[in-house]
Amino acid sequence: MSSSYDDIKTHVQLLISNGRLAANQKLPAERELAEQLQVTRITLRDGLNRLEGEGLVYRQNRRGWFVAPNRFVINPAQKVNFNSMARQQGFKPTTKVLGFRKLTARRDIYSAFNANKSSKYFEMRRVRYLDQRAVMVEESYLPAERFSGLSDLDLSGSVTEILQDSYAVNIIQERCNIQGANLELLCAGPLGIPAGAPSLKITRLRFDSGEHLIDYNIEYWLPHAIEMEVATR
Repeated sequence: MSSSYDDIKTHVQLLISNGRLAANQKLPAERELAEQLQVTRITLRDGLNRLEGEGLVYRQNRRGWFVAPNRFVINPAQKVNFNSMARQQGFKPTTKVLGFRKLTARRDIYSAFNANKSSKYFEMRRVRYLDQRAVMVEESYLPAERFSGLSDLDLSGSVTEILQDSYAVNIIQERCNIQGANLELLCAGPLGIPAGAPSLKITRLRFDSGEHLIDYNIEYWLPHAIEMEVATR
C-alpha cells in the first residue's frame, strides 16, 4: 500500500501544483483516477481516505472528492468569533439556521447554568460554512427568560454580536472541552458526510463579565477542516 499511496499522493499534489485543480474543486472521478494510476478503486479509495486525514482532500456524499482549502485555525485558549476569525484568515463565512425551538434541556446543560430541570432554553442548530463548504454544525443553548425575542432576530449572523447589540451582553471568557466524536445523522447530513464519521467535538461555555454562563455551545467540526494553535509564554 505504501508505494501506491505515495503515487496517489504525488498525483494529487501535482494536479494542485500545476494549477489544474484549486481549493474546493472536484477531483476526477474515482474510476478515472484509478485508471490513470493503475490501481484498484479500493486501493485508490484507501489512499484518498488517508489524504483526507492529512487535510489534502475531502469527500462529500454523492458528489465525490475535492481539493481541501487551508484549515481553519483557532486558539482554544482564546475567545472565538467564527465570522471575524474566518475573514481574518481569508475565508468567506456564512451560516444557515437548521432549527430553533424552546425546550427544557438535559441535565448537563441545566446543571452548567446552575438551574433546575424545569428551566426553559432556546435551542439553536446552525451549520457554518467557509467559502460555501460546510465545516461545522453547532448546537447552542441560551436561557429563554434572559433572551426573550431572540427568534425574531437574524440568527444567520454572529450570535456574539447579536447578544452585544440587542441584549447588552458581552462575552468576556470561554471554557472549552475538546474530544473526538462520531457524528449522528442529524449532524452528519448537513456536513455532507455519512453518519458515524469522525468529528472534532468542541463543547464551549461562554460567560459575561459577571461570570454568568450566557450560552452552552456544542460544535461538531470536520476534523480535517480545523487545526488548533496555542501560544504560551
